[in-house]
Amino acid sequence: MGLTLGRLFLLSYMALAAGPALAQTVDLGRTGQPVYIESVPVEDERKNDAWVGQVGMSLNLSPRDLGAGEHVSSLGLDVRVSYKDTFFIENNKIGAVVTSRRLLRAGVIARFNDGRRDDLIRPDLNPADELGDAVEIGLFAGTSFYKLFLTAEAYMGTGEVHGGFQVELEGGYLFELNSKFKLVPVIGGTWGSPDYMKAYFGVPRGHERFPAYRAGGGLYEVHAELSSEHRLAKNWLLKGGIRLSKLKDNAALSPFAREHRVQARAQLGVVWLF
Repeated sequence: MGLTLGRLFLLSYMALAAGPALAQTVDLGRTGQPVYIESVPVEDERKNDAWVGQVGMSLNLSPRDLGAGEHVSSLGLDVRVSYKDTFFIENNKIGAVVTSRRLLRAGVIARFNDGRRDDLIRPDLNPADELGDAVEIGLFAGTSFYKLFLTAEAYMGTGEVHGGFQVELEGGYLFELNSKFKLVPVIGGTWGSPDYMKAYFGVPRGHERFPAYRAGGGLYEVHAELSSEHRLAKNWLLKGGIRLSKLKDNAALSPFAREHRVQARAQLGVVWLF
């Protein structure tokens, strides 16, 4: 048990630290199915091991931060691990499945959310625009029927960055074109509470560059994504993905995002399956 918990702690530390240490941009996010859905139909020979997942490196192109027009490239660690189909790690997220039924998997989840910081990538950041990194905790629920999947994740901020809520809804379908190639289209949307929106899109009075702006709560982002996997060998995958998102309503009206409401993100990497 000690070794098992040690491995879980090490992998979770690597995953949560990978974003700020390697990329220092917005988190890598997800491409394709969430790990708590993906870990169920793995190959029989891999199910014999308590640990199932993939670890790799990816080249990422992402906005410098939410609402930014400038994109940066970075190298990131890609970690997706499940332990006994109960505990899981997915890059900046860690969680546990509490209930697992035929059409429902649900549990607790936490994530590390990058803010806007004066770091190596952003030495020119205006101090008034800085926003610290946040640790968020919450719940998730997901269902899959054949190759269709639907998921919901709800998070609450902890600490001083924000005390608001965020809810993410996604739906997708797994196309297995042949034994080696898969495509996963996904659509989704994100809702934020007034406190969450205030932290990431609001502008306080007396700002040096922008007029004061109070962002209300509501649906603030919709996205469409297409990810792919190509089996290079028994334990190696070539993975790629592209995601387009559009900021809406109160987020789109924020001075931080008025000129860059549509954002793109892309990933390409190689992972090892175990």
